[in-house]
Amino acid sequence: MIEGIHLTPIGDGNVLLEPGEGLDPSAPESMVAPVLEYLQRNEARRLVYDLKSVRLIDEVYYSWLVKLDATCRIANVEMVTVNMQPAAAYALSLTLSQSPPFTCALDIHHLR
Repeated sequence: MIEGIHLTPIGDGNVLLEPGEGLDPSAPESMVAPVLEYLQRNEARRLVYDLKSVRLIDEVYYSWLVKLDATCRIANVEMVTVNMQPAAAYALSLTLSQSPPFTCALDIHHLR
């Protein structure tokens, strides 16, 4: 179990990541390895990161997402964020100078 993260296999090589209140995005080093281990153990091809409970994506949270995405890519796992709140998307757009490295989808039903 990873503090602040709930991981669930949802079929077809997809694993759903739901962040909880205990997630500390300022310390990604403590979470990346256990997430990667879980993905490998479950033979994941895609990590679906559900952002519905995340109200703000600031530079610290965005850095966590980028680090997690980079780790996923090393393991040949695609990371897709879903259910980003409009306010979070707007705040994130103000800090970005380029497109995020991970894929974004409206919701889990809009995955390609």
